Amino acid sequence: MFNFKYNERKGKMKKVKILSVALALTIVAAVIIACTKEKETKVAQKSNEMVTVSKEDDMSAYLKQFKEKMQSTSKGDETLSMEDARWHLEAVLNYTYGDAGHLFSDIQCDTFYYKLPTQNKEITLAQLNEAFNVFSESVEETYTDCSLPEKSILAIQTKFESESRDGDVSVRSILSIGGSSNTINMCFDSTDYWDEWYYDNGDGYIEAGGKCGLYEGDCPDSGAPLELTRKLNLRMPLCNCHYGGGYYTDEETVILSYYSDYQYYPFDNYVYDENSPCRYKLYYRNEDPHEPWASNPGGCICPEDMNYYLSKGPELVDHYKPIGKVFISGYYQSLNFVGLGLREDNCYHELILNYGKLNCNNAGNDN
Repeated sequence: MFNFKYNERKGKMKKVKILSVALALTIVAAVIIACTKEKETKVAQKSNEMVTVSKEDDMSAYLKQFKEKMQSTSKGDETLSMEDARWHLEAVLNYTYGDAGHLFSDIQCDTFYYKLPTQNKEITLAQLNEAFNVFSESVEETYTDCSLPEKSILAIQTKFESESRDGDVSVRSILSIGGSSNTINMCFDSTDYWDEWYYDNGDGYIEAGGKCGLYEGDCPDSGAPLELTRKLNLRMPLCNCHYGGGYYTDEETVILSYYSDYQYYPFDNYVYDENSPCRYKLYYRNEDPHEPWASNPGGCICPEDMNYYLSKGPELVDHYKPIGKVFISGYYQSLNFVGLGLREDNCYHELILNYGKLNCNNAGNDN
């Protein structure tokens, strides 16, 4: 009897121990499950939050993220300073539409304008997104209408030009489209007598002098600046992305002419050349009889002189290239001292050089 009760008690004690262990395991399992769910919840919350990507580490990821944020209705009231807004508008436009790294001879420049409201010299993301949408529509329409062969969008440069009394900013966006022609010679030949005049400011109004001398009347829609532009861009080395698309940011423009030696500090007299037909590496006509360097009466540039100015183009591109940036495009245009249309006055050529930071997206642009 004693032994039975003892064994019965011993059996109950074993059951109690088994139950205790099972309960402990259940508690441990519950704790593990709870911790796992808490961890999964935190991961899910973190994935839903926007983790900021540095543009120094990955420009494409940064701009993709910023574009999504800009287009989000919940982020519309966030603000940027005017300079930050200008940089981001230009960068996102180029990220979306830019197609860098194609050889081109012809370039079409178009200018768009937009009045951007500001609040205490700040711009909301909603306002910036509206400007982006307006410019996007203009870019797409202009690209579709462009008739250049093998066309691609080189760059879109955006400037904030003025602030009105009501606080609005005038935004100017310049679209550059490049196209390639396989019929262009790399040098000028014996028939290339070109009038000094060709002016295109990107608003659709063009003045052209055509050929001159023995060939006057030929090619009336062209002129020396346009012909120099086409050959210069073909001569420049191609910077592209080996895998996927590329686009430019941090764009910068350098405008050169005969007086650039006094415009850019330090003064290095780089544009001056005593062996030049006009004393400068860029065309300059001076018919003042009181000046000892009077050059090129009539404004007809011969083939030898055209080849001289063309040969100096790449030198100017390299000399004035900002550190850390690459050549995007260059184009020439004619100017005179008192305004357009007064052809009897002295004339000079400007060389407008565009540079920028080339960004490569190895996976291609995810727009």
